[in-house]
Amino acid sequence: MTHRFFVDEEIPDNPVLRGERAHQIANVLRLRPGEVIILVRNGMEASVELQDVNDRETHGRVIQRCASEAELPFNLTLALPLLKGDHDEEVVEAVTQLGVRTIVPFVSARSVVRSLSSAKRQRWQRIAREAAETARRGRVPAIVELREWGNLFEVLNEGALIAWEGEPVRRLQDALPRGDLSIIIGPEGGIGPEEIQLAREHGAITVSLGPRNLRSETAAIGCVAQALALLS
Repeated sequence: MTHRFFVDEEIPDNPVLRGERAHQIANVLRLRPGEVIILVRNGMEASVELQDVNDRETHGRVIQRCASEAELPFNLTLALPLLKGDHDEEVVEAVTQLGVRTIVPFVSARSVVRSLSSAKRQRWQRIAREAAETARRGRVPAIVELREWGNLFEVLNEGALIAWEGEPVRRLQDALPRGDLSIIIGPEGGIGPEEIQLAREHGAITVSLGPRNLRSETAAIGCVAQALALLS
């Protein structure tokens, strides 16, 4: 299996990897000159033949470039409430593997957890990067700044879908768009009627995930997986 590494900068024809990446290549994976790795950034992949390997600087040469085949043909955004414990981290890991492009953390009136520290957000980003590597994706999902319910819809697609236990008729499969998609999952305490009204004023659509009452983390993973199955 060819080892893959996400990088933050544009990939030049003769890339140089330093720090943690160089250490991993030289000391952990024990790769040697002539072996090939893949560098990944923003949906593009570069196959790189290693030329000089050491734990300070590893030099290589790009031998092929191509678009990643593992990315969805549309943008999928998940608005994820802050959850107790590490449940939200479990969601970040799972939906990254499924293909979500952007994760928007938010708080609303019934949220139990109401703040996202810088350290916690960085942990989400690290989890997303590791999950994207595991899934052999072509990009790492963006974790945007924490939003309040009142300004959440500014960063979501028109017609965002809200998984809401109070929706009596419309099912997820009845409302899926053909194109970019935003999904909103409510917090442990649910979403209040006033918040639903505000969401509808912004063009959001409520959908039911079925007759069972789901925990937020189950609803998030299940809704994303179901939407992708229906759109594939």
